Amino acid sequence: MLKMGLIGLGRMGKYHLNLYDSMRDIHLKALCDVDEKTLLNASHGNDVFATTDYTELLDKVDMVTVAAPTSYHFKIVKDCLKAGKHVLVEKPITTNLQEAEELFNIAAKKNLVLHIGHVERFNGAVQELKKIVRNPFLIESRRVGPYDERVKNDSIILDLMIHDIDIILNIVGKDVINVEAKGSKVYSNLPDFASVNLIFENNAVANIIVSRITQKKDRTLSISQEDTFVFLDYTNQDINIYRKGSSQHIFGERELRYKNEYITERLFVYKDNPLMLEIRHFVDCVKGNVLRMIPVEHELRSLKLALKVDDIISKKEGRCEVHA
Repeated sequence: MLKMGLIGLGRMGKYHLNLYDSMRDIHLKALCDVDEKTLLNASHGNDVFATTDYTELLDKVDMVTVAAPTSYHFKIVKDCLKAGKHVLVEKPITTNLQEAEELFNIAAKKNLVLHIGHVERFNGAVQELKKIVRNPFLIESRRVGPYDERVKNDSIILDLMIHDIDIILNIVGKDVINVEAKGSKVYSNLPDFASVNLIFENNAVANIIVSRITQKKDRTLSISQEDTFVFLDYTNQDINIYRKGSSQHIFGERELRYKNEYITERLFVYKDNPLMLEIRHFVDCVKGNVLRMIPVEHELRSLKLALKVDDIISKKEGRCEVHA
């Protein structure tokens, strides 16, 4: 049985913690958080070591989940890797591409598993996209919701949009040649919403909207390709496919009506807890049962583009040619 350590007991850390008991080949061995009260409230039995110093748990575990604030990721993950521990780190791995590359290089040299926690990859509906999407022309993504004071100091690109960038890059499979990005502040000192337009080398276009000022939470992705329109709802893990669409105007004596017809398919999606599947994949990679689902090159490509978008918006450049 693999011994797990958890560093960071914030919102995501607690999600991880709640799942370990249901995984038979994981033994939670150690917890770490800088807040002693949080640590005390989260302790899981007498055999779980608890500490406010993460270096004290490294000799007690085989692998570590890092769910600390992003600004601490680089140092914590580097120390864990140097101590010979496999690491699952919440996204973004770092806010610096060179630091991310360094961490993956260390993991490779030590033959360790280093995964970034992109939980949306394990959404059942996203998994099904691989079977139905071929050469998309237009992709439209919305990830919006109401304001939360807790994230006021987080980049909306690295906190929210990086999910959509990661999925879209994987869907299209081509280089991005042009990026247009706009954003604005509303409640915080960082942009609270952003709109991004990506153009790929095969002329596919992706429009991405993220917002933390929208009163209705919405997590959707739509894909237009030849003869097919695919609509995905992340929250419900649902996919609807629309085919053979047609529209016409019908002129009556006193009115003009619009008629729209299509064939709809609702795809069956196996729905499970995406975070559970993510941890399961990480553990299976550590045990050598499977190969990593996303290659390191793709991990770095998603981060590189997210950082570029963040930079464009922060500098208010608006537009940039880029190869990602």
